[in-house]
Amino acid sequence: MDEHPIIFIDADEDDHDMFKQALAELALPHPILLFSNCQTALDYLTTNAEIPFLIISEISMPGMSGLELRKQIDQDPVLRRKCIPFIFMTNPVEDYLVEEAYELTIQGLFEKKETFAAWKTQLGSIIAYWTECHHPKRFNR
Repeated sequence: MDEHPIIFIDADEDDHDMFKQALAELALPHPILLFSNCQTALDYLTTNAEIPFLIISEISMPGMSGLELRKQIDQDPVLRRKCIPFIFMTNPVEDYLVEEAYELTIQGLFEKKETFAAWKTQLGSIIAYWTECHHPKRFNR
């Protein structure tokens, strides 16, 4: 099993369940780490040496928002050097959020799909892209 996890951050437990089911059906080699808030995810990221495969975060969260989490990662020299791909998956997508998100160093912003099948296809495409993409700190294969 690939030891580099996919981190999913969302306060909605139903989205956690859909994410887990979609990744299970996609039969990906990455473990899944689910967080219900950004502070807990940041605590995990700052206390673990591993480099996650990908972070997918909701923007609107209670407490620390996804935008603030991204700012915190960028401000931490150790986390920034890990070059972890960071994607927002949110609903609804508002123009001002898109502009604010892209002022940060994110690699994408996607609207959550309405159906499970569409969400699974979307996640599959995102993960396939990052599996093929070459970027700093990519794992040895």
